[in-house]
Amino acid sequence: MASTASPQPTPDQCTAVNHSISQLQGNLPTLTLSGKIRVGVTFFLFLLSASFNASFLLKLQRWARKERGKARSRMKVLLKHLTLANLLETVVVMPLDGMWNATVQWYGGEALCRVLSYLKLFSMYAPAFMMVVISLDRSLAITRPLAARSNRKLEQAMTGLAWILSCVFAGPQLYIFRTIHLMDVSGQTEVFSQCVTHCSFPRWWHQAFYNFFTFSCLFLIPLLIMLLCNAKIIFTLTQVLHQDPHKLQLNQSKNNIPRARLRTLKMTVAFAISFIVCWTPYYVLGIWYWFDPEMLNRVSEPVNHFFFLFALLNPCFDPLIYGYFSL
Repeated sequence: MASTASPQPTPDQCTAVNHSISQLQGNLPTLTLSGKIRVGVTFFLFLLSASFNASFLLKLQRWARKERGKARSRMKVLLKHLTLANLLETVVVMPLDGMWNATVQWYGGEALCRVLSYLKLFSMYAPAFMMVVISLDRSLAITRPLAARSNRKLEQAMTGLAWILSCVFAGPQLYIFRTIHLMDVSGQTEVFSQCVTHCSFPRWWHQAFYNFFTFSCLFLIPLLIMLLCNAKIIFTLTQVLHQDPHKLQLNQSKNNIPRARLRTLKMTVAFAISFIVCWTPYYVLGIWYWFDPEMLNRVSEPVNHFFFLFALLNPCFDPLIYGYFSL
């Protein structure tokens, strides 16, 4: 789903990529049984995620109308942005992945190749960055509650920055993706076309740097921030409970603050666990492929499809997590 591409071909290979390749026609990819299963599962998860996130977004809208004129709940505003980001990822990534795997090759032309590749990465950046915003906000609400309540502009700045960075960081996709066309022996008939990044980078390490940058921004940095925020929350709550042991009896306490803090901790931990479980297999396979493209021949195709589908579960889990813990 991400912008992972195969190693850069040599200049001679780039020059010849649109010429006759009759010797490769027998090795062109086809839709296998495992590929069909992946397509079916992808569209099932699309329906599941779309219904979950759309219904939760409508519920947030109804609550917003009921609370009109009152002080806005910071968490509900952040959840609205995360739901929108998840819905964007659902309607862009899942149908595109399903149809692309069903057709095997690319039929959309040059413009759609670039635009959809951009929207694909943009819709992956947005949920990851929104998860970071929620982690930072919850950490601030626990460790510095007075500052968090008084600074509403910080919430708007963080969510706005998350959307802007998603737009900017996905920008290179409009340049590096292109369609290639493989012709028959006569050079008159096209036998295969694909939307790829071949020959878009002058040096191999340029593509390696870009791949590592996207990996860091989509997974590594958000994961580290979430872990640090969770650790800070746990440390703060531990200090509070150590200073006042009576607050350990959260279920019997008439004070709602400790109970709300515990619920916040559970929710942020659940977010982090969902993020790790869903995205780790995807990026492990991606990094393995960057350094060893032959891994596709050593790992069975069903196993590849199974682990790559894990990433599609994340937008399905998120509405269940924040719906259960927050609202």
